Amino acid sequence: MLHTASTTLPLSICSKLPHPFIILQYADDTLLFATAKGTAVQVLKAVLNSFEMVSGVHLNLHKCSLVPFNLSAPSTASITSVLGINATTLPMQYLGLPLSLFKPDRVAFRQLIDKLQCKLAGWKSALLSRAGRVTLASSVLSTIPVYFMSVFKLPAWVIRAIDRIRRDFIWGSSSNNRRAMHLLSWDRVCLPKTLGGFGLLDLKLQNTALLLRWWWRLYHAPNSLWTVFASVLFSKRDRSIPPISWNSKGSFFWRDLLSIRLYFQLSTSKVIGSGLNSSFWYDNWGGHCLCLYANSAQHPPRRFISLKQALPLWHSLIPSPMSLQQNFLHHVLHNLDFNSQLDSLVWKWNSLGTYTASSAYKWLISTGKTSFPLKCIWKLKVPPSIKLFLVLVSHGRILTQDQLLKRNFTVSQGCVLCSQPICETLPHLFILCPFSAHLWLSLGFNLISIQSDPNRPFKDQLLSLFNGVLQCSQKRVTLATTLWALWLERNNRTFRNEARSLDTIHHWIICESTLFMKAC
Repeated sequence: MLHTASTTLPLSICSKLPHPFIILQYADDTLLFATAKGTAVQVLKAVLNSFEMVSGVHLNLHKCSLVPFNLSAPSTASITSVLGINATTLPMQYLGLPLSLFKPDRVAFRQLIDKLQCKLAGWKSALLSRAGRVTLASSVLSTIPVYFMSVFKLPAWVIRAIDRIRRDFIWGSSSNNRRAMHLLSWDRVCLPKTLGGFGLLDLKLQNTALLLRWWWRLYHAPNSLWTVFASVLFSKRDRSIPPISWNSKGSFFWRDLLSIRLYFQLSTSKVIGSGLNSSFWYDNWGGHCLCLYANSAQHPPRRFISLKQALPLWHSLIPSPMSLQQNFLHHVLHNLDFNSQLDSLVWKWNSLGTYTASSAYKWLISTGKTSFPLKCIWKLKVPPSIKLFLVLVSHGRILTQDQLLKRNFTVSQGCVLCSQPICETLPHLFILCPFSAHLWLSLGFNLISIQSDPNRPFKDQLLSLFNGVLQCSQKRVTLATTLWALWLERNNRTFRNEARSLDTIHHWIICESTLFMKAC
């Protein structure tokens, strides 16, 4: 009814749009947009009254509100009296997000932080294992901001506040505000498991990955409301100009998108057809974006130059070819084969060639990182607590005596397993200690090659242990359980003054590893 009325009456708020923009609906939320000129308000009221009579559904005016834009107080009062609703102002909540002409203030972001703290209030973190806290932090605390991050670029202070909540929860902050000991740097905690981390989201990179979707929609959702509005505002209604070359003037949201444009350029490539809707400077049409090779004194022009237009003129377009890889340009440009098809944009980080937030995040988090050699730890059929323990062991971050001394703790040195008056280290505790060596031997593990080189880094020693039983899942589980049993025995002797014999520990390892194989 509204669209029918808009074809003959001036209801639309923007004459530049290709079709009247009157109504926006999602679930049980409805936004009506109309100009305040002429008889638009009376027409809107008549349509609503007609809808009530035809459908039998009556509007609850107490739940409706008017948001005026560029209207004087008398005009606003006149409209509210006609519609019978109250007036309000921005910012306001819409679909759980702050709706405003300006970037959300600290109060809006504080509400996001309060949501995370409300979750913590109902959790008894002291009664949870570290693996349980990591699971909750990953599945709940890390996902609450995702909806917000898909629209807004979070300020740095918000990310720091959320990271502080997640970090303190994982490492077990105490109720008396005593800072808990953080065994692993937060950068490593946020790495994927295949890179040696705990698999928590890096919020800054996840925020970037989610916002890249808006760039992708500009190319692949041409009829969406977002693309139509953006093209009217930034491309001066010339739809042949690719979004990557659009004007930089706009709202805070558009400026935030421009700040991540480089990531989009690196993540996409152009499949050339006619060459008319690909930017010579800003699109990745030959493996590189030329704008990335221009130095600070040679800014590429902002005006749009298509690839086909630039082909015969490229020598004159570039002020100094030597600064832009002249050989690359000469080779690529002379091998282009134009046809009548439109140029298309392809996503580089998955086989389908389409954007996904997961592929964008995986690329962002893994760039420049090396693979974790002990990633087989996460595939072991053992409880999560043991997996987490093994990751900390592989990084050398469990609190043996040498680690405590580095953290300025006063400890009495000496191995509690073999009673040798030496400073306890990871290699000694798990490999070189006579008590540990006898236990490994009783379980059928040969550590002679590892023990022969005591100066070898412990991570390499641990890798040799797992590589030695790579083909036997039962042996790998027994290996992991043995490391866990040695750590438990060390703690029991240190803090509880309780000791078990080698035979008892051997029997416990066999029983537990068999149970893990069946249950995990």
